[in-house]
Amino acid sequence: MPLTFSPLPFGIDGFALGRISSDIVARGGWRIDPADLNSYNQKLPGFSLLWSAVTSVGGLSPLAHVQLIMPLIASLAVIPAYLFGVKATGRRLGGFVAGLFVLFFGSFLLLTSTPSKESIGLVVFPVAVLLFLERRDPRKRALSVVLLLFLAFLHPLTTLLTLGMTSALVVLAQRRAIARGRFSLGTFVLDVATGPALAIPAWAYYSAVDLPFLADLLAADALVLFLGIVILLTALIVPLARPTRLRIGQRFVSPAARGILVPAIGVLVVLGNARNGLFAGAVGTQSGLLQMLPAIGVLSAFAVVGYQLVRRTTNRANDLVVAMLVAPVSLILFGLLRGLDPESLLIVYRSVDFLDYAFAVLIGVAFVAGWRWLGPWRAAKATILAAFLGALLATTPMAWNTPAVFGVDNVTTSGEFHSLALLASLGAKNVTTDQRLADVGSMWFGYATDSTLPVKLRDNESVIGFDYAIVLERWTSAGAQVHPAPNIVLSQDVLAAFLQAHRIVYVAGPAGDRIFAVQLMSSG
Repeated sequence: MPLTFSPLPFGIDGFALGRISSDIVARGGWRIDPADLNSYNQKLPGFSLLWSAVTSVGGLSPLAHVQLIMPLIASLAVIPAYLFGVKATGRRLGGFVAGLFVLFFGSFLLLTSTPSKESIGLVVFPVAVLLFLERRDPRKRALSVVLLLFLAFLHPLTTLLTLGMTSALVVLAQRRAIARGRFSLGTFVLDVATGPALAIPAWAYYSAVDLPFLADLLAADALVLFLGIVILLTALIVPLARPTRLRIGQRFVSPAARGILVPAIGVLVVLGNARNGLFAGAVGTQSGLLQMLPAIGVLSAFAVVGYQLVRRTTNRANDLVVAMLVAPVSLILFGLLRGLDPESLLIVYRSVDFLDYAFAVLIGVAFVAGWRWLGPWRAAKATILAAFLGALLATTPMAWNTPAVFGVDNVTTSGEFHSLALLASLGAKNVTTDQRLADVGSMWFGYATDSTLPVKLRDNESVIGFDYAIVLERWTSAGAQVHPAPNIVLSQDVLAAFLQAHRIVYVAGPAGDRIFAVQLMSSG
């Protein structure tokens, strides 16, 4: 789908990862250069090593083909979703519905369409969790260890969430073993050593390379808050090791309050961010996302029904769902409570995507139960299927219309890229533009960039000190991107005066959507 917008990477991460992969192929090895503008991504080489190997074997371009190949790899996420659904329901229909959910749900579709570390993490982590769930088989336990170690070199947030899920699985399994009088210290130690304890080598590596993410999490106040949330949620999930008992005369709805909790938190955050700008300095909830709330509500209703059904089982589907819910919820709560700033917003919305597999399983369970209950009523079956598909399709604008839904443009056009390449050929040392193009310029071409040009133009500030600028004509209509802050819309007079005061060296694009490469005069 993103290829219909541009053949270039959908999102800025693809440029950094493509550059690192290209360097690995050229040098014949991986290294961390602290002076490199891509040093953060060099410290997490999982994606780049994988992609450089693929390009070397296939004779592909690290940049030109990444948007074509990586989404195909990320689409394999359908397989673990299908397996989760089959395991939870015992029927292929449950697997089909779970796979359909991750295939079309908007936020998941967006991530798996983007060449990024997280997109690969969304394929690897459910496999690791599924293998750990089947850890009685030594081969599966060993494979889960390998994948957990690989995740540490891929994406720290994915690693933390996956380790949280394995920790929850250990807690639930040991609680059940204690209740049945089958607790084994050796089994417990082995489970911890091959699951949660793998956080130790990950922490050691992150400390050795001085990863910023670790420093933010291990700050004294943040660490105390995070541990407090973990302890609280651990106490809450321990009783969930046993299925809910249904007493005679009791209605079949007792766990609904717990099931509604996660969707309710999500809706409150979305509405709060739209009304009051919940996260300071960050763009609020866009109208496009608010319009999807009814569709998300329909899908959440399926999930709540599925949660009630799963909580009345004794199989490991209950453990799987609880583990895959509690880890993302803990990070979401951490992001909300640590301080409502742009970094908290990043933690929250990145963590939300990891709830999708749990929701896929719950929706699959609810759909299979409803399908069996409706029996021969074909019209009713057609209605429930149409409601499910309609709700899913209504969320797809998250993937193909990100400016309206999230207030962020992920598309870099060929004209924009050629403008940045031209400045590199002219020997540009310091380029000012908006946030998206500044990131692309620094990540791929390696020159110093500044992302505050829209702010300077709005506030009539000087641009002395910069060699060149990239200016987009649509800054006067759609606005200039200064993510995570809201777009800045400039007046046509301001833009025209700036272009007149400096030397235009390149123009591309149709009228109204032109791209200007500008050489800045010293008097600016």
